[in-house]
Amino acid sequence: MIAIKHVKEKRFELIIEVFNKINFEKVLIPEEYSKDTFDDFLKWKIGTSLGMRYDKQLTLIYSQKSEKLQESLLKNLTYDFKQEQFEILSNIYFEFGKDR
Repeated sequence: MIAIKHVKEKRFELIIEVFNKINFEKVLIPEEYSKDTFDDFLKWKIGTSLGMRYDKQLTLIYSQKSEKLQESLLKNLTYDFKQEQFEILSNIYFEFGKDR
């Protein structure tokens, strides 16, 4: 159960990290959304992408007994996450960008 808690916390941390990188000057909020609703929608969209990609890996990492091993595995995940972050942001700008 502790692993699940850590996975949820880490996923939330990654969602916020990606969300904070969005340049909202390049994003057009659809008329049917308020700013807050659109922010929530984007966090959900980011969370869905990250959850599908990383939940199994994070569960495996946090189920390890050794904290050193956990740290090492998390470092290895960092490079892959940066690529995933780029893809998520690219998709958001493609779908909601002002220049589309």
